[in-house]
Order: sequence, then structure tokens, then C-alpha cells
Amino acid sequence: MLKGKSLTKLLLYPSVALVGAMVGWWVIQILLSPKVTVTRVTNGPVVSAFYATGTVRPEREYPIRTPVQGTVEQVMVDKGDPVRAGQTLAVVTDPQLKFRAERAKAILDEKIALADEKRSPILSEFDTNIRVAEQLVSISQREVDRLTQMAATSAASSVDLDRAVDQLKTRWAQLESLKSQRRTRQLELNREVEVARADYEMAVSDINQQILKSPIDGVVLDRPTSQGTRVAINDILMRVANVTQEHLVMRASVDEEDVTHCRIGQAVKMSLYAFERIPLTGKVTRIYPEADPDRRTFEVDVRFDDPPELLSSGMTGELAFILAEKRSARVLPTTAVQNDRIYVVREGRIAELPAKIGIRSIERVEIIEGVSEDDRVVISPIGNLSVGHRVRTHEISPQEASGLVPTREVEVNESAFKGFN
Repeated sequence: MLKGKSLTKLLLYPSVALVGAMVGWWVIQILLSPKVTVTRVTNGPVVSAFYATGTVRPEREYPIRTPVQGTVEQVMVDKGDPVRAGQTLAVVTDPQLKFRAERAKAILDEKIALADEKRSPILSEFDTNIRVAEQLVSISQREVDRLTQMAATSAASSVDLDRAVDQLKTRWAQLESLKSQRRTRQLELNREVEVARADYEMAVSDINQQILKSPIDGVVLDRPTSQGTRVAINDILMRVANVTQEHLVMRASVDEEDVTHCRIGQAVKMSLYAFERIPLTGKVTRIYPEADPDRRTFEVDVRFDDPPELLSSGMTGELAFILAEKRSARVLPTTAVQNDRIYVVREGRIAELPAKIGIRSIERVEIIEGVSEDDRVVISPIGNLSVGHRVRTHEISPQEASGLVPTREVEVNESAFKGFN
């Protein structure tokens, strides 16, 4: 009997030891297995967009250029001053302009006098010659009449009459020639008057352009060129613009690979650093056709749908140009998509799902099909792990994983655009 018990013990102890070793090995294997973070599908908004930075600028700026060269004699405004349309901003003077105007006026007066019917010495000389020619024609006409009467009674020969007629024709032709020359000269003198008047008006215009005026109601954007500065034609003295809220836009710098996705009227969501707790929206109103040669970015203007109070030119922020958007969709964090695949953990091992993906954003991705609510989706990097590899899991809530934090405070602090999601 004692021998039987001893034999049982001898057989039992190795079996227990083997089972213990196997359990221990299994526990060690689990403890040594890599840990991955998992979460589950949840419902939430998803937005596909590309992003850019921008600066609040007036929709249009008006450079005040000098149409003449000269010296800045007076500056009537300073940076930040409000101005009205037609208000004098500065005066640029050039002594040569006054000299040109005076000379042009003298030439114009001279040309007017030469073209005047009563005062022109040129026309007066023509008139004198014409009167003499008319008298000669009259004399010739009387001579022809006399010889004609005499020829009728044979008191004069036909040769004398013919000679008188020829002389009458010659003098008549000379008279008509003088009249034609006078008309031609009159036209030339009138044309010279018009040319001289145009020169004078241009000189006066140059003088008037020395006074630089504001083209709009607005504000001076920068400090004007100092008084006494010598400027050339087309130099910019200052810039003015309308900076009321309805005339301000967000001017974004869009990368060249993204600008092809821009379109007029496209919805844009914005976050200004000065108003970080206020989500702003707008629409694309203008896409500038030329890129910055250094930064390779294109300027795009976005008009605010509802500009906030105290919005000012120069404020900066970020923009999200919306490509696609859903307010409610089945979503996972974007980290769930690894190498265009989605992995889950089933029975302690990694498996791959043939999931169909929809809209992608920075934070989350839309799951159209292929992932169930019970699937524990891997959101930490897979690395060198392969399908079938045993892993341990650390699960976090779907809302936290997908950035769907319920409180507004955390929502704003986590992302400048979280309020739009």
C-alpha cells in the first residue's frame, strides 16, 4: 500500500511540474509579447482639407505714386491717419515744371495771335496780296470789256482782245491761288494752336499732379516718404486702403501642390491667433495667378462670412481649405491606417482587415465598410510586427483616440481647428 502511494507521487510530481512549466512559459510569452494600443470605431465628423497660413489684409491697397519727379515738399498725413477721397496727402515739386508751363503758355499765346483773323501778320499779308490781285483782275476785266466793245466796231483787233483775255485769266488764276494759299496757311496756323494748347495743358497737368490726393476713403497703411526726399517718377510715397471689416480678407499663402485644389467660392475654416477661441469661416474670392518666386506659394484671398469685432489688418492665423466634409460618419483616428492597411487584434494576435476608407483628415479617417464596432483596431505603429504575431493590448476610448473630446476647453487647446470637426 505504501509502495502504491509512493509510485503515485512519483508519477504526479513530474506532471505537475510539467504543467507549471508550460503555464509559466505561456505567462512569460505573454509578458514578453509587444504591447499595442487599440481603440474602436465611433461616430463623429470628418473633414478632408489642406492647410495654409495667412495674414489679414485689405482687399485692395492703393499705392500713392509720384507721376512726376521732384522733391517732397509737404506731407500732410502719417501712418494710421484716416483719409477721405480727394484729400491732399502730399506735394511733390519740380521747378522745371513751372518753367515748362510758362514757356508753353507763351508759345500758345503766340500761336493764337498768328492764327487770329484780325491780328495775324501772316494772314494780313495774304489779305493785302489778295486785294491787289482782285484789283488787277478788275482792271483786266474792264480792259476785256473795252476791247470787246471796240472789236464789235472793228476799232480793236482780235489779237489785242485775245491778249487781254489771257491776261485776265492769268490774274484770276493768281487770285485764286492766293486765296487757296491763305486757307491752307490758316489751317496750318490753327493746327499749330491746337498743338501748342495740348503742350500747355500737359504742362499744367504736370503741375497739378504735384499734388497727390487719396483715391478712396481709407487709412494710411505705412509711414510716408519724408519731406525733402528726392523722388523719381512712379516712386511710391505711401499706401492707403479701406480697412473696415467688410473690406478685409484673409490672404493665405498656399503651397503650389495645393493651389490646384482651390476654387472660387470654396469653403474655408480659419483660426486667428488673436481670436483662438472663435472658429471663423469664409469663402475663396480670388486666386492670384503668379507664385512667389522664392517661397513657391500662391496668394489666395478668403472673405470672412462673419468677421469678428476688432478684426485688424496684419493679424495672422491658419486656414483649412475644405475638400470634403461629413458631419457624422464612422471614424477612426488617422493612425489606424498604416501603409494603407488597417490592423486589429483578435484572440491576442494581429490580423488585417480589408477595410474601405472614405474621407481622411489630419485627426481621423472615415470607415465606409470592413470594420465592426467590436473590432479592436491597432492605432500604435505596427513596426516589424506581422499578421499572426501575438501582442498585448492597451485600449483607449474611441472618443479620446479620435480627438472627439466632449469639453470645449480641451477641444480648443488640442487643435486650432478642433471646433470645426
